[in-house]
Amino acid sequence: MNILDIKNPRFLKKMKIKDLEILSQDIRNFIIDHVSKNGGHLSSNLGITDLTIAIHKVFNSPRDKIVFDVSHQCYTHKILTGRAREFDKLRKIDGLSGFQKRKESQYDSYEAGHSSTSISAALGMAIARDKQKKNYHVIAIIGDGSMGNGLPYEAINHLGDIKTRLIIILNDNEMSISKNVGALHNNLDKIRANYKYHDIKNTTKKILNHIPLIGKKLTIGITNLKSSLKKLYLKDGFLFEELGLKYYGPINGHDYHEMLTYLEMAKKETEPVIIHVITEKGKGYPPCENDLIGTWHGVGPFNKETGKFIIKNDNLITWSEVISNHLIELTKKHKEIMVITPAMAGGSKLLKYKELYPDNFIDAGIAEEHALLLANGMSLEGLIPFVSIYSTFLQRGYDEVLHDITRMNSPVILGIDRCGIVGEDGETHQGIYDLTFLMPLPNLIISAPKDSIEAGNLLYTAILSKRPFAIRYSKDRLEYQKDNYQIIPIGSWETITEGKDAVLITYGQFISNAKIIKEQLKDDIDLSIINARYLKPIDEKLFLELLNNYKYIFIYEEQTYINSLGSYLVNYANEHSYHGNILIFAIPDKYIEQGKKEEVLKRLQLDPESIAKKIKEIWNSHNLSA
Repeated sequence: MNILDIKNPRFLKKMKIKDLEILSQDIRNFIIDHVSKNGGHLSSNLGITDLTIAIHKVFNSPRDKIVFDVSHQCYTHKILTGRAREFDKLRKIDGLSGFQKRKESQYDSYEAGHSSTSISAALGMAIARDKQKKNYHVIAIIGDGSMGNGLPYEAINHLGDIKTRLIIILNDNEMSISKNVGALHNNLDKIRANYKYHDIKNTTKKILNHIPLIGKKLTIGITNLKSSLKKLYLKDGFLFEELGLKYYGPINGHDYHEMLTYLEMAKKETEPVIIHVITEKGKGYPPCENDLIGTWHGVGPFNKETGKFIIKNDNLITWSEVISNHLIELTKKHKEIMVITPAMAGGSKLLKYKELYPDNFIDAGIAEEHALLLANGMSLEGLIPFVSIYSTFLQRGYDEVLHDITRMNSPVILGIDRCGIVGEDGETHQGIYDLTFLMPLPNLIISAPKDSIEAGNLLYTAILSKRPFAIRYSKDRLEYQKDNYQIIPIGSWETITEGKDAVLITYGQFISNAKIIKEQLKDDIDLSIINARYLKPIDEKLFLELLNNYKYIFIYEEQTYINSLGSYLVNYANEHSYHGNILIFAIPDKYIEQGKKEEVLKRLQLDPESIAKKIKEIWNSHNLSA
């Protein structure tokens, strides 16, 4: 069938297994084709294609609620619910979100961009259903990597107590983004490997099929036998039933016979059930199937025939790699450095560091809170932990930064990756809130380097400072440079250019934008540019000089307006009776949707051309009125 003609999943009800298998391959090809052009989450979507089709065949969405954990693996779901024609604008501005989106479709019952939330959300829906005496199914699909976070167990603990009817599908592909770590992963390994149980289970089924039904006693006996076999052969994986869930599996997530049988069984249950499904991440596309480090998890455009990525400016590298390179250099002299990541070793470009310094590297799994507390404990006993964490995921560890790290004044370094507008992943991943919630925290030093050399120097300063120290950097690409490491005095700003008319204060990657703005205004306004590389503490001496010397101060940030550096500086200026004009150009108080960074900044009127135009209009208006 033509994928573009799919309007809703009802057509699946009449399809035979042979037809479903053909549909699976067609959808995989469709996904590969579109992600190769636009980028997106590839491996996870290829792995869950068959399972998604099976779920939609058995259940009746949108009446039945399907909750995807993280929801970046919902591409097949979107195709089956009539959105294939919009895939040309997948993750583009005004286009299709790469995640479930409630306003996008009635079939999207929930939204998530972070892991481990599905069971709690689904349980809430199930309780609401029961409270309102309605009758529909709620299905939570959660990956095995997400089970390394504590949140699912909080939900399962509650679910096992109240026994609400709920179906949990554990999509087990042995990976989250890269290879999973931890005791739970090892436990699931034992279940996957234990074919003795499956052999005996299948043999028992064949024997019993030839015995006439002889009443309830045999039925009870069979149930007890099944339970005994599980306890005998799956004792290492019996965790879920001990927590109060009925356990099915493991089953083959690419075998429609098995999936449809067990989904129909789960559909008839009156108690909570977990179906353990084994899938192959990246199935159907060899480069993905052979990937063990997460290269093909979230990707940019690539040549689907060769599997090679299409990279513009391939002489430049990401900020993540710049920081990783500096960590490698600095660990040569500072063996007490420990690098910690919550399951983002590949994304944060730490695999080379891990290879060179395996004893100095820890992947804590998808457990941001644990990673931060682990770092805090290390710091109190003489080590220098560097926690590499995306801005959007730091939100999940705010309590630990506030209550533990900064309150104890612990020398933990936060490498806050993906700050600012991240682009195509949209609202859930924009790194525009970390400064907002970090600014009020006592003891914390917050910095943002403008280039590679300044990044190395700030990291060097952080190592020697013995204080809580945050270094913010974006998703952009730049040239890697290194020099002899030098301390940058804490709180010091830098004058990039001097001008007599007005001053533009900015930091990080926006320094390059500021230079473009200055160039565009050179015939009308002589603009100073200040690199506010320390957002906290500020350079009070230099800022007071600016207040005394300029009537026009512009503050330019890739950060929310509320509780920004600009907001802080306005309050500071008011306290010092400043009578000039301070204007803040920052991100408004709204969620920022997906799109290329340049397009998003232009729409927000935060691109260099828009800022130059605004400054000129303000300058002309004020000077004409004067």
